[in-house]
Amino acid sequence: MFPMFLSKLSSRSSALKVAVVLFLLFDFAALGLNVWLSVKIEREAVGINLAGRQRMLSQRMAKVLLQMEDAHRAGESLAGPMQELALTTELFDQTLQGFWAGRDTEGGQGERVRLEPVADPDTRRLVAQAIEIWTPYRELSRAVLTSSPAQLPVVLPPVVAYAKTHNLALLSLMNELTTELEVLTRREASRIRWYQGITFMLALLNFAGVFAVYQRRIRHAHEQQDLLDEVIHKVAACVLVLDEDGTTIVKSNRMAERLFGRDPGALLGLPLDQLIQQREGEPVGVRLDGSTFPVVAERHPAFLHGRRLFVETVQDVTEQRRTEAHLTELAYHDGLTQLPNRLLFEDRLRMEMARARRHGQQMAVLFVDLDRFKLVNDRHGHEMGDLLLKKVAKRLVGCVRESDTVSRRGGDEFTVILGDVHGPEDAACVARHIVERMQTPFHVHGEVLQIGASVGICMFPSEAQDVSALVKGADEAMYRAKEQGRGTCCFYTADQG
Repeated sequence: MFPMFLSKLSSRSSALKVAVVLFLLFDFAALGLNVWLSVKIEREAVGINLAGRQRMLSQRMAKVLLQMEDAHRAGESLAGPMQELALTTELFDQTLQGFWAGRDTEGGQGERVRLEPVADPDTRRLVAQAIEIWTPYRELSRAVLTSSPAQLPVVLPPVVAYAKTHNLALLSLMNELTTELEVLTRREASRIRWYQGITFMLALLNFAGVFAVYQRRIRHAHEQQDLLDEVIHKVAACVLVLDEDGTTIVKSNRMAERLFGRDPGALLGLPLDQLIQQREGEPVGVRLDGSTFPVVAERHPAFLHGRRLFVETVQDVTEQRRTEAHLTELAYHDGLTQLPNRLLFEDRLRMEMARARRHGQQMAVLFVDLDRFKLVNDRHGHEMGDLLLKKVAKRLVGCVRESDTVSRRGGDEFTVILGDVHGPEDAACVARHIVERMQTPFHVHGEVLQIGASVGICMFPSEAQDVSALVKGADEAMYRAKEQGRGTCCFYTADQG
């Protein structure tokens, strides 16, 4: 009889050990998936940011070629524009080749980053089309860079003409590439979250199995109670066993005592609502000192000697929430100015358009490009340029209402959403105010910096009815403002698009 009992005890103990090991494996698998998701999103964010930068670089190349054409006609020095053309051409080519075949390139802060080749057929098609346009563009640009002053009148006009003809197509491809990478990132994140959910459910099922095995044991002998204590103390999670009403704690493990800052045995008999409370619609854990932390709690029924109890598992998700908040900040805000970036700008633009349609209102998008900003970088360095951009961002925010949105598009370009305007004159008034404020000198580290701004305006719904058309219209209007002499604003009209 006794040997038979020992055999059964050994068998059940082995089953419990296997269940505990499986629970730990599932727990670490869920943690590993969370880390994998974080790393993958950060890596994908590099690709998205660099794809967005390609658009800025293509604009810079087009602008510097136009400047070179003007400077050559005026007999001015081309040293500065030549240096800018060499830099932008090389950086654009490195990044585009990285998207196609993978390579190291320069990141947004000047650091070296590894850009992996795109694998999705649609994204490879976009990159292939961009390479097809870029290859002759690159060769024409290199011909200018390697030419002598006497050869410049021959080699400069072809590349300027090519830029005017193909730059918009290249911009469109880079925008499509950015959008496609965002879609792939969201799809991959969703798939990994499914894996996390499945792993978590398997862990919970396995945990329920632990208690099911234990229930069978305690029906045979009361002395096996110690085994339950051993199991729940070994589980790498906070475990609380509640009474029939699910309100009072009748057992807890050491992890629970550490999590809530209590002495051994101090949790027994406490009401659960002293430890877990709802704050602003979210569950939080409450420690003995009154401090709180976000939690995720799962409850499952269990039976002990025919008595119905509840098993509550509690997980501290402070680090997870901090990671999610950090990733959200990286994904939706510009790292230098802390303004909304292009992704958040477009989300808010869609919301503002929906509200305008619903209430029959008008709105406007402004595209702001700084004048003479490159001279600041050339004369004072990029660090001074970054400090100036921060001051520009604050001054732009001060030009609009709190309900409006100012975002940094990239480089020295900014976009503004003006909601609920009474007509084009309201938008023009804000645009003129921005132009005037940008002409006021900036004081940075003892230096007085003089720049300006050109502003393009596109109205909704009279001139454009979707996000891309609004931004594109405002961008084209800004270029017309540049052509009219800079330091002014210009409206986009559909018949000029």
